[in-house]
Amino acid sequence: MDHSYLFKLLNIPDDGSIIINDVEIIADTKYVYISRPSIPSYCPNCSCRMHSKGIYKRKIKHPVLQDGTCIIFIVSQRKWKCTNCSTYVNEDFPFFQRYKQSSDITPLLVLEAMKDLDRSTASIARQFNLSDTQVHDLFTAYVDLPRLTLPEFLSVDEVHIDISEKEKYALILMDFTSGEIVDILHNRWHHTIENYFFSIPYEERKHVRYIISDAYKPYLELPKHFFPNAVSILDSFHVVKYLLGLINTYINSVMKAYKDRDLKRLEKQNHDTNRDNKTIQESQEVILLRKYRWVLLKNQDNINYSDKRYYHSSLRMYADTYTIEKLFLSLDPKFNIIRDVKEKYIRFNNTHFSSEDEVMQEFA
Repeated sequence: MDHSYLFKLLNIPDDGSIIINDVEIIADTKYVYISRPSIPSYCPNCSCRMHSKGIYKRKIKHPVLQDGTCIIFIVSQRKWKCTNCSTYVNEDFPFFQRYKQSSDITPLLVLEAMKDLDRSTASIARQFNLSDTQVHDLFTAYVDLPRLTLPEFLSVDEVHIDISEKEKYALILMDFTSGEIVDILHNRWHHTIENYFFSIPYEERKHVRYIISDAYKPYLELPKHFFPNAVSILDSFHVVKYLLGLINTYINSVMKAYKDRDLKRLEKQNHDTNRDNKTIQESQEVILLRKYRWVLLKNQDNINYSDKRYYHSSLRMYADTYTIEKLFLSLDPKFNIIRDVKEKYIRFNNTHFSSEDEVMQEFA
């Protein structure tokens, strides 16, 4: 059988210096048995002829081929001994190193796969028949990202890395203005962050004026511990998330008030009719607050306003978007104020300002 494609794949000269003895296919794995021809070997130290101490076998993994199969090399490797100076030498092969269990091309393919930010460590490990730890070790061994100088606007965020049970998140430091990654910390533990920032000269840390992050408390406290001239800024996404959480809570409190009102009405009705009804049909107000809270939560620009009337079975009425909006906002006197404040922030957040004076005028 012609095995020349394997020599081309591994960039090995097909000159007889390496022999492919057999190829065995089991499921999606190809077992390739290789060896070197028996030729005299001479000591690299004293040049005396060496004697063979026997042959031992090694298993070397190679990543998947284009046809989806995996190669495992069964290598018959001689060990030589010089009887003159007692030097020991193992036969060398050009596509793997001593003590390594995978071929030399594996790290390059793994690192190429890790450029895809949507890939997890586990999926890459499965692709190349490696363990999660091996993929992690390859990354730390080959990738050296020099730290950039701390910027005036420092963005702090985390990304789920799925490398180990203990280290679930990596900490990403980024220049908010340019979008360049300043550095990556392999976890967001307190002692890791503390050791890292204290290793940076104090004068450089004084240059940082703003730290943009989410509402994670340790991030908000970074200025207090490491950056004497900086203030924390909650990024706009988390500001909106925080505002919507408050609005949702307020809507729930209004809905509870209407439910309490309806319950008192039921109790009075039971008393007047000498009955003991336990269930109560939801009132229109409760239905509006439960199903149509998008009136407050959605950005007004994203509401599909239409004067076409549709039947709303839960309300038992025909209504267009404007009617639903009017009914909802009439349920509480603060609803209009809440929406105006939220929409003002949304507009502010989507507006480009060329100076701090323009920003201050917007709040005047």
